[in-house]
Amino acid sequence: MTKFTEKSLHSFAMAFFYSTTQAFVDRIGAIDTQIERLITMRNELNSRFQAFDTAYKLSIKSQHTKTIADLDAVRDHLAYVIESVARLWATKLDSDELNIHGRRVWQVFKDFQFRTDEALVAENAKIDNMQQRFAEPTLAADLQAMGLTELNRQFAETTSQIKELMSQRNEENATIGTGEVKRTRLALEDYYAQMITYLNAVLEIMPEESISLAAQYYNEDFRKVELQIAQSKKKGSASSSGSGSGGNPTNPTNPTEPGGDTPGGDTPGGSGGDTPGGDTPGGDQPGGDEPGGETPGGDTPGGDTPGGEEPGGDTPGGETPGGDSGGDGGGTGPDGLDKD
Repeated sequence: MTKFTEKSLHSFAMAFFYSTTQAFVDRIGAIDTQIERLITMRNELNSRFQAFDTAYKLSIKSQHTKTIADLDAVRDHLAYVIESVARLWATKLDSDELNIHGRRVWQVFKDFQFRTDEALVAENAKIDNMQQRFAEPTLAADLQAMGLTELNRQFAETTSQIKELMSQRNEENATIGTGEVKRTRLALEDYYAQMITYLNAVLEIMPEESISLAAQYYNEDFRKVELQIAQSKKKGSASSSGSGSGGNPTNPTNPTEPGGDTPGGDTPGGSGGDTPGGDTPGGDQPGGDEPGGETPGGDTPGGDTPGGEEPGGDTPGGETPGGDSGGDGGGTGPDGLDKD
């Protein structure tokens, strides 16, 4: 029987905390049980999460929210076009010399398992890393050959604008509702720990398949959030040791907020929206494929963003951004690229 991970959420930035607890609430809500104490605890968990959710959303309202969402939509379209063109060059042109241009550029999207339906913080970090690759002479020449240089410049510039607005939004919201958010978070965090302990004890004494399955799915959600956190830290470290431009793991902004502005838009696991469930692994729940499906990929933690391919889905194009750009090929060719 799989047990729930007992790792603490105390050090999680607000957006990642939001994503993780929302995923937990959703997984516990799906448990089919007649255990009276578990039902009572589940109700209390829901109550505490709703209190935190309300305080959190009030604390992150900003005039920048809509602008960020609009820019993110533009950026998602640019990513879709660039990846689609690269994929077509890689798979549809009857020339190895031309195919290689597309394969190299497309490979970057696959290497980072790029998606447009995950947390802005994760998406921003991935794009920054991808732009470092695109700046390499060979890849810059590939983009030029396919006529994508200008689109890629806009792709990078839009990301910079989003990061700047998110930073401004964080500063504005730094003192709004801080006390209430902190109070409700601590109450939820404490009860979360109690419930994890109780559930694992139940699994030890009288295992129930539905509880074990919830643990399996939630552990996958948790792993994906951890991966997003690691990616945001990696980006922050690279920025501080490089040009000095801030590596603020944008949202969720800093991650200080989930979702495109409110939980769900910008939080790990979804595309920018403004309501919970769009982006957090839960509304966009941490998802990706649940254990037993395709192995977590993605970067958010894991395939797509915490919470699954539950919200979201693939964007037009199948393997294009928003879908599983992880590729459709198998194996590796002699040039180090995935075989198509």
